[in-house]
Amino acid sequence: MLTRLQVDGFKTFEQLDVEFQPFTVVLGSNAAGKSNLFDALQLLSNLADRDVNEALRHLRGEPSELFRTTADGPASRISLAAEVLVDPIVVDSYGSRVALKHTRIRYEVVLERREIRPNVPRIYVVEERVSPIAASKDTWANALGQSKKAWSPYLRYSGRKTAYLSTKQGDAGPEFSIGQDGKQGRVRPASAAEATVLYSVTNSAEFPHLFALRAELASWRLLQLDPALLRSSSPATASDELEPDGSNLAATLAAIKAESVTELHPEGALGDIALQLGGMIGGISGVDADLDESRREYRVELQMRDGITFSSRVISDGTLRILALLALLHDPRRRGLIFFEEPENGIHPARVRKLVEILREMVTDVFPGRVDDESPDGLQPLGQLLLNSHSPVVLAALVNDDLEAVRGSILFADMVSVMDREKGHTRRKSRFRPVRMIREDERQQDVFADPTAEPTFVSDIEVAAMLDTVGQEA
Repeated sequence: MLTRLQVDGFKTFEQLDVEFQPFTVVLGSNAAGKSNLFDALQLLSNLADRDVNEALRHLRGEPSELFRTTADGPASRISLAAEVLVDPIVVDSYGSRVALKHTRIRYEVVLERREIRPNVPRIYVVEERVSPIAASKDTWANALGQSKKAWSPYLRYSGRKTAYLSTKQGDAGPEFSIGQDGKQGRVRPASAAEATVLYSVTNSAEFPHLFALRAELASWRLLQLDPALLRSSSPATASDELEPDGSNLAATLAAIKAESVTELHPEGALGDIALQLGGMIGGISGVDADLDESRREYRVELQMRDGITFSSRVISDGTLRILALLALLHDPRRRGLIFFEEPENGIHPARVRKLVEILREMVTDVFPGRVDDESPDGLQPLGQLLLNSHSPVVLAALVNDDLEAVRGSILFADMVSVMDREKGHTRRKSRFRPVRMIREDERQQDVFADPTAEPTFVSDIEVAAMLDTVGQEA
């Protein structure tokens, strides 16, 4: 679970520092940096699962375009840092279960662009660090207040002070030093690394905390659901875990049904999915995904209350998007961070509030006494959802009458100008501020104490102003 992200030198980000909750929504106009935030998260995830060139190739834009450009020219480095809460139990590729001593971990990585030939750049990993977050310095956990007790089964602190992975200057140049984590550590050269050390760590028994961190980052998924692919059939050999584009929706639904069917519930979890889908889209009474034996393909079908059945080929885009999200919600294997752009697309505004309620159910919701009967440890797998939107209708579904965020965090994204007085020019950067209630004395201090300082939060006045634009939605 991602709790904090720091980014510098990437696209529109300069000294970005933002915290996240299990359910977080980013709101802002077009070109405010919302998609760039997702790109930064995707880059971190890619770096844990492939080499640098492959990691960059799967992002929007050429690798050189990912480095922040200002009037001073392009940056030469991208710095990324993520603070995460990892699952207390990790399972490696061989099925071995390892209990972690420490679950609050900070990961830092620096990429550098070098010209190996004129106008031919190559990107290298020049710094990498993995360190435990001490209990006394865990600002995210300490800000949980009364709910911190509910999170205690997940929050483990070993008292360790040394890094699991660091970058040091050795006799032959910079080196990546893998600290002892149950066994002897290792040293690797860092002068021209084209992959992160984290990517090369594959044995949880040898370096369990690095393995757990890699598994967490690699599990992050950007959903970019394509209606054309959602309505297509899935080969019988397709993956049964929903692909980011939704191309195997039928196979995913079939797998959920097979794993959840009982004598009392012959439709399994598909019955629950149909109930929720029917609550948002009137007339739907059933969902099925059967295998066409002749074609060896799974096909999605919706049953209507009047007895008529429709295949996915004629289902609307909005209905398919909701169906895919419900499939994720009911998939027992779902875990990690999912980030999803503009969930309101194709959804009638009157149904957005219900959709938000469903999405909230996709995240880890802990409270004293909550256990997962299907987990050997009695703990839910950590699940997190990050959405972005430009719609005030979505905002209206996220706040109460006092304009406070309900069961989650709201961030406002915008672009601001930064004046560099020494160089005599301005530069633009993305800003992300949390919505929170403030006291009148805080408001006055923020406005009058330093008129040139950036507000660090979004006041109820700004929230109300955005809500007032609901009637202006196209």
